Amino acid sequence: MENRVGSFSTLSCGTKGQNLSLLLLSPIYLFIKEEPVISARLLTILLLFSPLVCAANKAMVSVEVIPLAHGVSPGESFEIAVIFSMEPDWHTYWQNPGEAGMPTSFEWNLPENFQLTGQREPTPTRHVDQEITTFIHEEEAIYLFDIQAPDEVADSNHFTVEINWLECKDLCQPGSSGHQFVLLASETPVPDKAEWTTLIERAESRFPRSVQEIKGRLVHKGDHIELALKRSSWAQKLLSADFFPFDEMIYDSGKSIQVKRGLFRDNIIIPLQIDLKITPEVLHGVLVQINASPTGPTTTHSIIHQQLP
Repeated sequence: MENRVGSFSTLSCGTKGQNLSLLLLSPIYLFIKEEPVISARLLTILLLFSPLVCAANKAMVSVEVIPLAHGVSPGESFEIAVIFSMEPDWHTYWQNPGEAGMPTSFEWNLPENFQLTGQREPTPTRHVDQEITTFIHEEEAIYLFDIQAPDEVADSNHFTVEINWLECKDLCQPGSSGHQFVLLASETPVPDKAEWTTLIERAESRFPRSVQEIKGRLVHKGDHIELALKRSSWAQKLLSADFFPFDEMIYDSGKSIQVKRGLFRDNIIIPLQIDLKITPEVLHGVLVQINASPTGPTTTHSIIHQQLP
């Protein structure tokens, strides 16, 4: 349980019947109040490397690596699924973790001339705790990695990956795991994914879809970016929206995304950092929209990459 003491916080952890309290500077007051994002990040680093950090009795996140192929065909591509399963109320972090936390990292060691050509990650959830906003994964997160085989492959191909993450609930602890597998050369030109259909569908349901350009007007207005989307009908009006930027230190992750509805357009207000020293040139991130429909609310997750005028 976490108890606030003025501008400090104490983390109480049971250790063989005793309470070990770790005194932490609150991210609101750590170093300078004007830089809450940097302060929270520094707090995370201090937590990870402090000898007093209190960890759970066991790992709260398990990881499974599954190649979605039984063999490797020359010149063909295949996918590898990495599945994170979290204990209730525990979470890991998205590639841009927000105002605190650490992104999950993957260090692949591939056979000679094999290439990693793509990585897909689920859309995160916005999480607010003690005025600190982070972008997280809960319950389950499935990543898919695209691997391209060379024109010539060995009879036996050895793959390894080292994975590091931060798992958090009321406290945080670093997690890591190493995985390896072997795929033999195969005569089959296309991997048969039938046995992994359920897994792939589960993953695809959380992936944002790629969109080259959104159909709307994008304007930089001082402390925010405004995205105006044309509405086809009032019955399909935008109910709510969220935005998860790929770029850090540009958008104000701590402020909620606002929606303003007009007669013919829905306007999404994306706040920027205070005293931003640079002018954003591109809106790049994952846009989540919940729209009304005759059958009930519908949710879309889209990757947007659009130049600002």
